Amino acid sequence: MNRSRRPARLTHHPPIPVYYRLQELVLKEIESGKLQPGSMIPTERQLVESYGVSIGTVKKAILNLVHQGFLYRIQGKGTFVTGTTLRRESLRYYRLLESFDGIESNLAVKPLQLKRVPGFHPASRLLGIRADQPLFELKRIFLLEGSPVVYSISYLPQNLFKRLDEYPSDEFEKKPLYAAIEEKYGLPTISNRELISAAFPSREAAEALGIPKTVPVLYMEMLAFTYRKRPYEYRRAYCLTAERKVFREY
Repeated sequence: MNRSRRPARLTHHPPIPVYYRLQELVLKEIESGKLQPGSMIPTERQLVESYGVSIGTVKKAILNLVHQGFLYRIQGKGTFVTGTTLRRESLRYYRLLESFDGIESNLAVKPLQLKRVPGFHPASRLLGIRADQPLFELKRIFLLEGSPVVYSISYLPQNLFKRLDEYPSDEFEKKPLYAAIEEKYGLPTISNRELISAAFPSREAAEALGIPKTVPVLYMEMLAFTYRKRPYEYRRAYCLTAERKVFREY
């Protein structure tokens, strides 16, 4: 939280409860990136002094943010901004196993292309942006022992991820996309939604996977959400499952 300027006092603004106003101000600091995931927020006493409110008001506001998943506490150390709230294992979207007791396959990631593209249906609608707002398009191939098994295309709003195309491409090989997004833009992944079906691959996907268009694949659409249920990524993925199955653990 920016401590160089003194915040406005929060008293005498009925009918909105003072704790709620404080809660929203702290949340804005988180969402704006002034408070980064993993950083410690000011102490309760500092918040009391900064905003001219009671300790009870501060405690209630912070407790609400903890319950909502935006903050977490470490006994004896302080209160910190939550990063990605989904378990890290659950964010390994393409976990491939031969059976329940099988060994998980290690996949290598190869970025193919990151470019700016016009908005289109349904990506713009699903991302909650206007159709005329441009997108970033990130194409990647996931390899198992050198052979392609997953082809994915991610779409992200340009206005939310400015200059993403200047991000070193090899970083997408070293870390998952959600981790890069959280590190560079301070936006953690709060939740995901998926649609999964059997389908025939597009011509582009078939070429990337090295298969005929007549070979069925597992087709997966995904929306990733950050703060306030804001969607930040729409993804299409084509997965080969003839030898290994996609594993999900809830």
